[in-house]
Amino acid sequence: MKKFLLRIGLFAFVLFIFDKGFYYFLDKAPTLEYDQRLEQVINGKINKDIIVLGSSRGAGNIIASQIEKETSLSSYNLSYTGSNVLFQEFILKSVLKFNKKPKKIILSIDNTHEFIYEKTLNFKFDKLYPLSKYNYINNELIKQKERNIASHLFCLGRLSKNSFLLEQEPIPTKNPFLPCGSMPFVEKLPGYKFEFSNAIEGYDIKKELPEKLKAFKNIQAICKENNIQLIFVFSPNFKEFNTDFEKRFRKLLLPENKILIYNKANPIYKDKAYYFDASHLMKSGAIIFTSEISTFINQNK
Repeated sequence: MKKFLLRIGLFAFVLFIFDKGFYYFLDKAPTLEYDQRLEQVINGKINKDIIVLGSSRGAGNIIASQIEKETSLSSYNLSYTGSNVLFQEFILKSVLKFNKKPKKIILSIDNTHEFIYEKTLNFKFDKLYPLSKYNYINNELIKQKERNIASHLFCLGRLSKNSFLLEQEPIPTKNPFLPCGSMPFVEKLPGYKFEFSNAIEGYDIKKELPEKLKAFKNIQAICKENNIQLIFVFSPNFKEFNTDFEKRFRKLLLPENKILIYNKANPIYKDKAYYFDASHLMKSGAIIFTSEISTFINQNK
């Protein structure tokens, strides 16, 4: 029995040493990411008066440094391309857990896909995997069923296939990061063509997902509990504005929250020169839209 226990102990020791050797990959992964905003959040380095949340429309159409200049309120953009409202709720909770609470949250709305299934909008696990060395992130991955409880003990349990790629992630050129976290488009897609759509679309409430509605309500509740002003913004698309979705959206709001819809009377929002594609503005358009947001903030301080 003694010999058996000795072998078990030796095996456990070897396994422990072997597993800890993989910590190198966990520790290296965050340094290879061009987008290090989430790591800054969980290290308590994003202490701003205004935080911008959203998907690519928030990232590209809203320039946080411009808001800061025009409102005198420190601002930072934590919008993530391809993110849905569930991920945005996670980012908000993370900001409040590790940083001072902001005075205002600007949430960019994906009209009309905010509450329904859209394959391009997801919970951004790809932004969490490289930060698996942090227990906070690993716990979230376990909660989301992307890791199992063995990852509490073993480094191998926290690794993904991308953990073994030791090359720096390439920085995007069409919409590079600004120091304020925003990613406005500065290069057009060559040969990409689109036309303004005058079609009047309906909105089907039956397609809404309960988990998205819950996350949206949670964001409102969190802001109310922390006395944070919540501003929802609708940025322009290269088509007629969907008033059906707007009516539905307003029914879900707490009365203290604000809505800003882009100035539909401004002719530049029907000029394709200001657009990267039908859903995203070029930087020239983002500057104009951001000015509308700054004006709105100054009027509602």
